[in-house]
Formats: sequence, C-alpha cells, structure tokens
Amino acid sequence: GAIGSNVYKHEIPGGQYTNLLFQSKQLGLAGRFAEVKKAYALANKLLGDIPKVTPSSKTVGDLAQFLVTTKISEEELVRDAATLPL
Repeated sequence: GAIGSNVYKHEIPGGQYTNLLFQSKQLGLAGRFAEVKKAYALANKLLGDIPKVTPSSKTVGDLAQFLVTTKISEEELVRDAATLPL
C-alpha cells in the first residue's frame, strides 16, 4: 500500500518508513517487508507505544526486524527478554 496508509495502519512515521525499508533490504528482509511492518506495530506496543521520533522510532524498527529475523513470538520475547541478544 501507499506510505500514508502504512503510517496509519502500522504507526510507522513517514521518514522511518523509508529507513525501515532500506534497512530491511540490507538485512535481506525486503521480501518480508509486510511482516516487518506488522512487527513494527507489535514492537511499538511492546515498548509502551512510545513517541516515534529519532532515535525511538529506530529502536522500534530494530526490534521489529529482530522479531522477523528470529521468528520469535511476542510471548517468547517477553519471557526471555533478559537473555536475548538485544
């Protein structure tokens, strides 16, 4: 979809959206960007719905990419947070 609808649906700021897409490509996740966008909304929730400004928006994006890369569930993340390589 368009950036505008993704900003609304996944709460990804416009500037962060393009950075997140670039970073996802660098990590080999371009084909899984829909998952990254969905994980961004989850990461935002897990981090307490923080204001998305630099650097906090990058932190949310990094966690989203970590979730997709590791295929870790929300429950596993919460349970194992102290021992994960975050």
